Amino acid sequence: MGILICTHGNSAKELLQSAEMICGTQKDCQTVKFEMGESLDQLQNDLKAKLDSLQGPVLCLTDLKGGTPFNTLVKLIKDYPDMEIVTGVNIPMLLQLFINREQMPLEKLLDSVIEAGQTGIYRYSNTTSGDNEEF
Repeated sequence: MGILICTHGNSAKELLQSAEMICGTQKDCQTVKFEMGESLDQLQNDLKAKLDSLQGPVLCLTDLKGGTPFNTLVKLIKDYPDMEIVTGVNIPMLLQLFINREQMPLEKLLDSVIEAGQTGIYRYSNTTSGDNEEF
C-alpha cells in the first residue's frame, strides 16, 4: 500500500520526518505541499505524479476536510479508484499507519488510523492530586 500525505504548506513533509524519527524510514510514502499562490492545475499535476509513483492501493492523508488538497484528491478519485482519503492527519495517525500497514487489512487499518488521530488529542491537567498519571 502506498501512502501520500498532502497538506497546506510544508507540514506534510515535516509530519513524515517526525513520524520517521520514531518508527524509521518508510517506503512507498510521498508528500505533496500546497503553497500559497499555487494553481490548482499545479497541485493536481503534483498529486498525479506522486500517486503514479506509488504501488498498489493508496491511502491519502490530508489536513482539512473541504480544503484545497482534500478537494483536489476527491476530484482525482475517478482516476484512482483504489485511493482512500482521510483528513485530520497528525503524528499519532502516521505512527499507527506505519506500524500496522503491512499487517492489517485496509478497512481495519483505516479505523485504527482514525481512532489514533482522535485519541492523540489530549489535554494535560496539572493537578496536585499526587496521582502519577501514565501516558
